[in-house]
Amino acid sequence: MIRLYRIIPLLILMAVVAAVVYVIMSFRYSSDRAKATLITVFTWLTIALSIIFAIGTLYAIFEGNGTVIELAGSFLATTLVGLGITRICNRIFRKNHPHYGEEVAQATIINESLSSRFADAFKRAFGQAVKETFDPKRKP
Repeated sequence: MIRLYRIIPLLILMAVVAAVVYVIMSFRYSSDRAKATLITVFTWLTIALSIIFAIGTLYAIFEGNGTVIELAGSFLATTLVGLGITRICNRIFRKNHPHYGEEVAQATIINESLSSRFADAFKRAFGQAVKETFDPKRKP
């Protein structure tokens, strides 16, 4: 347990990445989009790190290097726990925001107002004439 202090730099780096991504995305877009982006980034990040540390651990096992096995195994365990936590966060986010990410449906107007119907009729009737009258390329 005392050797787990070796993973502190990885945890600090992941926390800094999370903070930067969340602050930028919530400032630029919304907090929901920031959370969804953070979940996506951390899913891919932890998967990639897990693969790298798994390969490193397997290589250390084949070489018989106990120190590297402990170090790479600690990092692998950390990234796998991080992946599990990320997937739990994704499940909770999707449960609380079931319609997030769905395409917004276009509204259809059932009963248009009288003014919009008048404006459409005016455009149809006089649109070409107005366009020709104010055309800068037209020679008088």
